[in-house]
Amino acid sequence: MQQYLDLLVDALLDEGFTVSEAQRLIQLQQEYEERKATEETNYHRFVRWLVEHGRFSEW
Repeated sequence: MQQYLDLLVDALLDEGFTVSEAQRLIQLQQEYEERKATEETNYHRFVRWLVEHGRFSEW
């Protein structure tokens, strides 16, 4: 994983970002992906609740 992060930092450095900017961008990307995964989980829970309570069916 560290090797992957190092490659990302190197790629961002090549694009003109500083090391701290590159690290912050990577951190923001990770936070975004975690938030998106949580939102999908909440969405699936809500749909399951709708089906269980007869408010939504597959047909």
